[in-house]
Amino acid sequence: MNYRAVFFDLGGTLIEYENHDWATLGKLGLKAVYPFLKNIQPQLPSPELFAETFYRHLRELLDQREKHAEIVLYDAVDVILRKMDLNVSDGLAQEFVEIYYQPVSDQISVMPGANEILQTIRRAGLKIGLISNTIFPEKFHLQELADFGLRKYFDFTIFSSGVGMRKPSGGIFKMALGLAGVLPTEAIFIGDRFDVDIAGAKNAGMASVWMYHENRDNPENVEPDFTINKLSELTEIVLS
Repeated sequence: MNYRAVFFDLGGTLIEYENHDWATLGKLGLKAVYPFLKNIQPQLPSPELFAETFYRHLRELLDQREKHAEIVLYDAVDVILRKMDLNVSDGLAQEFVEIYYQPVSDQISVMPGANEILQTIRRAGLKIGLISNTIFPEKFHLQELADFGLRKYFDFTIFSSGVGMRKPSGGIFKMALGLAGVLPTEAIFIGDRFDVDIAGAKNAGMASVWMYHENRDNPENVEPDFTINKLSELTEIVLS
């Protein structure tokens, strides 16, 4: 056995968040939150104009963030609503995000074999960590991990929204190595995106495994050390 720690990505690797595309989920989220907001903000523009304005401001915030820095959706919503000249009371952004996220939560599913492979790795005595990019509050994802029976296997979880930096930042991988107490050569990372997961892990000196996922761009032709189609294939890679 060459590895002492195994780090996982979340979306597209352990939990599937894209059973519907993100554009559709965003529309459903704003459709769900609009009546709530309209009830307390009578001056709210039409649903179409609100959605157009909201996403224009959100894209601006995402584009303006520093390289590898992360925003938190609570803070972004607060800023956007103020830019739209709406009254923002304490807790409004939090309620907005809770409602907005529900259509995402309703359609997620656990990846086949996730529970089994995590249990196998845990029984082998390896450290298990999670490194996930997300603008959503980490409490949502911790609850999802718990609901699918996965949270108990992790020694630690790192969410970009909680630490302010995102993959492929070397800092977030260094944080994981520190928490696991291992050297880069003693760790292996599994993820579904070439640009953030595979590139980030390789730049940090770790072995990398690409979890096959349709329509994943690889413009820089990043080469993973291993490729798998299903999580059960990790047993031979990680424990051999």
